[in-house]
Amino acid sequence: MKKNIVSIMLSGALLLLLGACGDDKLGSVYQIFDDNPASKTLEADEDYSEWVTVLRYADLYNALNQATQAFTVLAPDNKAVNAFYTAKGVAGIEELGKEYARALIMHHTMLDSIQVSSMQLRSSLTNLSGDEISVEIDSVRAGQFVFGGQTRTLESGVHAYNAIIYYVDAVMTPLVETVYDRLRESGSHRVMTAAVEATGWNKPLSTSYDTLRLETGGYTVSRRAYTLLAVSDRVFSEAGIGSLNDLAARLGAGSDYTDEGNALNEFVAYHILKNNYTLSDLRSMSGSDTSRIWETAAADQVVMITADTLNQDWILNLPNLEAAPARFIDSESDLACKNGYLQSIDSWLPVWEPDPVTVVWDLADYTEVKNAVIEKSGAAAYQPAEPVTSETKVDVSKCGAFEYTVSESGVGGTTYAYVTYVNCKKNLKDCNNYDRMVFNLGYMGSVSMRTPTIIRGKYKVEIQYVYLSDHSFMRKVTDGNGGMIRTAFDGENQKSSKPYTSSSKTAAGVYEAVLYDELEFTATTAHEFSFVVLDPTASSNSKFSLQFDCIKFTPIEE
Repeated sequence: MKKNIVSIMLSGALLLLLGACGDDKLGSVYQIFDDNPASKTLEADEDYSEWVTVLRYADLYNALNQATQAFTVLAPDNKAVNAFYTAKGVAGIEELGKEYARALIMHHTMLDSIQVSSMQLRSSLTNLSGDEISVEIDSVRAGQFVFGGQTRTLESGVHAYNAIIYYVDAVMTPLVETVYDRLRESGSHRVMTAAVEATGWNKPLSTSYDTLRLETGGYTVSRRAYTLLAVSDRVFSEAGIGSLNDLAARLGAGSDYTDEGNALNEFVAYHILKNNYTLSDLRSMSGSDTSRIWETAAADQVVMITADTLNQDWILNLPNLEAAPARFIDSESDLACKNGYLQSIDSWLPVWEPDPVTVVWDLADYTEVKNAVIEKSGAAAYQPAEPVTSETKVDVSKCGAFEYTVSESGVGGTTYAYVTYVNCKKNLKDCNNYDRMVFNLGYMGSVSMRTPTIIRGKYKVEIQYVYLSDHSFMRKVTDGNGGMIRTAFDGENQKSSKPYTSSSKTAAGVYEAVLYDELEFTATTAHEFSFVVLDPTASSNSKFSLQFDCIKFTPIEE
């Protein structure tokens, strides 16, 4: 792992916590508890002596004894640590190195003391490395938890002076390997690895974070995420492909593999999804739809996944006649990496354009929005697994996903920023991913954003919007003109509409309004969607806001 990866992710408090090495911290910025802080509590129990050895070797023993911080520690017992060493083929932590030891401790430690009652309400934790660890209620051991899908608690909620400790029965492997690392080191993906390297895709697949300079000075850190649909040598061999040259020949690729227009480059990019998707994510459908498209890193190309619910099967690119139907290999998938996931498939995927399918575009589904929400409010705030008990509002105006102008007359209210991400409570449980985007741009304010890739064809276009009691004046048109907006795609097909007047219902909820009865896209590509606010009350009424969830594109069959 590169030495600057960890330090980039850490806040000032974590830099103070982990920046210095060595255990001689008394009398410095570190204040050490005299009475049973985290490390001291673990050392008092001989069943956890191996984990204490890792703490000391990583120079983090006293760091976890600090009086200025509160922690949650997942502590594996000696049996678990020794089993981990055996699996790694080493005799002890020294053979893995000091930096790996630090990554191991940070992977099992959270900067917050989480009581059992709070843990029961969580679906994930964010550790000191910025990685998410799933949390589930243990169906085998009553009152206990499963972390990361593999580690069970032996005892939960043990109190130390500055920490809550959960004793666990297995060591979780720290995410120090990138998607490219996992692919290369597997030993069973030599052809795919060679293709990734020859096309230059090994560089982005090796990147976890980008450091971006701000116009106002300073910098921000943006996290990268990828999902690789990995094809093994065995699968390639079944298709008569035994080497990189065989693959390039089959694709008819030219000699400049680094050119984005090269067939080999496009093939590799076609197997890369630009976000971290689990198998559960990739197998999820929208409503009653049985097919869903996923945008790939290849320009204007998508992968379609079709659900066979009767047989609990999911097929990629059905019915592509150029290759056998592809399915996920469950036992070789959901391999978590530092910057995403590696998902194995049982057939290679030539680039293919499917027929139009319904696209549900979540307006909050941008990496830039995700990074901004996680940075400001933590990973649990973004697209929560269930409705929240208290809404979180995050100003994402400057995240880069939206280009906007604000009215010269200003905005009507101060409840929301110009562009705000908001997650949803139970009364808005019908919101996709339990979140929505709020636009507060004033009269004649405007915003534009990039759509997902949409397969060429004709579509009915509908917008799903959030209606609250504050919007009553818009629905009834008692002030202004009903929240009128003028929409456009790629600067064309301009049309005015009033989504908030489309429903007669008064209850807070998620409703749908038609933007276009028919809209044709002549090419498979992403588009620029924009709208202008044409209601004067956007600058004068303190309750005005446009709260949008999704835009749905439904194919119109000829």
